[in-house]
Amino acid sequence: MREKSISEKIKGRRLEMGLTMSQVARRANTSVATLSRYENGWQRFELYTLRKLATALGCRLQVDLVPLPSSTSEHGSVSGVERLRRLFWDRRLRRRDLDEYPVWVLERVLEYGSLEDVGFLVAKMGRKRFLESVGRVRFKSARTENFWRQLLTREGVSCTKRFSRREARPCWPG
Repeated sequence: MREKSISEKIKGRRLEMGLTMSQVARRANTSVATLSRYENGWQRFELYTLRKLATALGCRLQVDLVPLPSSTSEHGSVSGVERLRRLFWDRRLRRRDLDEYPVWVLERVLEYGSLEDVGFLVAKMGRKRFLESVGRVRFKSARTENFWRQLLTREGVSCTKRFSRREARPCWPG
């Protein structure tokens, strides 16, 4: 049985209490539009707003960190590569591409992937190799480059490449 999302829990609790969206929004000192986003699959939750909604709904907010499944097994590695394939629309991603073209794979995942995709690569490549490879990535957006530059600086890894949105180059290795 699938666990309910936070959005489903918020809406379910509101309906269980027989409250309208306006009533909950007023109790939480937020807008109906915000509550609507939170009830309908919004993925950019703010803890402050979640706390207010939890209080308005007579609940306690509980945040939990759950480790990602280990991807060191062959099965985990295959499923991770399968999941990354959605990011490679112009060329089929192969398992060996992670070893042969790590920077190319990283460029695509860091620009278009999810946090889970990044977590898979860290586990697959190892933290040190991952950070060193990120330092060689040519970012397509200044925002992404700035984010990773700050993170790498904290980790003591220099980021030498600049973002390359205006630079013409092939999108695939080789």
